[in-house]
Amino acid sequence: TSTSQQGTKAVDGVISGYPGDYTKEWATVGGKAGSWIQLTWASAVRIDRIVLYDRPNTDDQILAGTLVFSDGTSVPVTTLNNAGTATTFTFTARTVTSVRLNITSVSTRTSNVGLSEFQVWGSTAV
Repeated sequence: TSTSQQGTKAVDGVISGYPGDYTKEWATVGGKAGSWIQLTWASAVRIDRIVLYDRPNTDDQILAGTLVFSDGTSVPVTTLNNAGTATTFTFTARTVTSVRLNITSVSTRTSNVGLSEFQVWGSTAV
């Protein structure tokens, strides 16, 4: 929190971060593989796409992970586009109350893994 890089910055609608405005991204302190971030909703949502934006620097990069949903399903995450551009993951629609990104591999140059933005696309479940 001392650098204003809390998890809420991954869902602030701003695709930015270090080396630009580091206060607009989520970043760990020394986190690498084993780090995670979770989004939770009060009501179920139906989703079919997640867009992840890696931190916009060329050192900190997510190479692999897993999206784990509250319904018990998961989707593999492959290497994110480096330097903060979008990487989209589409999947069969599911109704959930949470999704967690478990980071399982990072580049050897990663010091503080994180995300510029974590977008979830879908609709309110009925």
